Amino acid sequence: MKKEEKRPVSSMPAKISVNFCRVILGLVFMFSGVVKAIDPVGTQIKFADYMSAFGLGSLFSDNTLLIFACLLAGFELLLGIYMTMGAYIRGTSFLIALFMLAVTPFTLYLALKNPVDDCGCFGDVIILTNWQTFWKNVFLLALALYVFIRRRLSVPFVVEEIQWVLTLVSAIIIVKFLAGNINHLPLLDFKPYKTGTDLRQAVLNGQNPEMADFFIMDGNLDDVTKDILGYEGYTFLLVSPYLESANERNIDLINDIYDYCVKYGYRMYCLTSSGSGVIREWSDNTGAEYSFLHGDDIPLQTMVRANPGLVLLHDGVIVNKWSHLNIPKESDLEGPLESVETGMFPAFDPLKTVQGVALLFLMPLLLLGLISLLKSKIQ
Repeated sequence: MKKEEKRPVSSMPAKISVNFCRVILGLVFMFSGVVKAIDPVGTQIKFADYMSAFGLGSLFSDNTLLIFACLLAGFELLLGIYMTMGAYIRGTSFLIALFMLAVTPFTLYLALKNPVDDCGCFGDVIILTNWQTFWKNVFLLALALYVFIRRRLSVPFVVEEIQWVLTLVSAIIIVKFLAGNINHLPLLDFKPYKTGTDLRQAVLNGQNPEMADFFIMDGNLDDVTKDILGYEGYTFLLVSPYLESANERNIDLINDIYDYCVKYGYRMYCLTSSGSGVIREWSDNTGAEYSFLHGDDIPLQTMVRANPGLVLLHDGVIVNKWSHLNIPKESDLEGPLESVETGMFPAFDPLKTVQGVALLFLMPLLLLGLISLLKSKIQ
């Protein structure tokens, strides 16, 4: 009898340990998925880096890589949610353990050979060296195997009867969140070209080494970086890393921006890495009258996660950025930029945005957990 009384006590530390590890593992996967979902185009670019590093640069199109990026973000997010809540624990713990068994040897190869600078596992939020990534994955693999082996000790936060609700709600949130960050600019900008950045200080004065590869050249291949960034006044930059794959959906609005610049004496250029033949074809197809300048494709992709995207500079400072789906309309430009909202810094609070993202994903989980608790109490 004594032996039976001690049994629950002796298993309690193991149960606490398993569930603690389960929640930590789930939250890490959720975080990894969220940062990829915030910037799916950035994840697509990281995939392209991998393809180039392994000599497979032309194997997949950008759109295919973007689909892969969304699938990876959604996969990590959904598994993270399941693991945190203890839902479908057998299948979830198996998939996460299998995933970590696959990626850990791969990150060891990255650490040894260094084909890319960083794995991109946490997007641009946390940059890890390849060795740091490997040891992080070793730790997560140990957690995943431990949780999988001791999964019977897991205490779920959601009852089995409403796990389908968890799946449905999570899928809807993930899809809408991904779509919003693809169709518009990322909700949070962790790159050096964020709104408010003084490009004169960062580029011309060399204060930010991450921008060392940023330059602007004219059609004669003369460096005009200082002229563009040093200009006193407003400048619109239509940024398109590759004009040949640029979206032409709102070309009329872009041309209206140029007409607006002519009316009020502002500058407007298209900044691209495409060659002269592609530029001529773009001009013929779109009726573009603005001038074209050249830059390297990598910083252009970093500057604005859209093709094309629109960047507004004032005295070399990034005032605002827009995706091609959010180009300012005529109603937004009913006066000089000094007097309209378009020409002002957007009202943005990063802390509130982070809190909003956290609530978006955690509140439904807390609500379902509360429903499960009440349901178990009633039963």
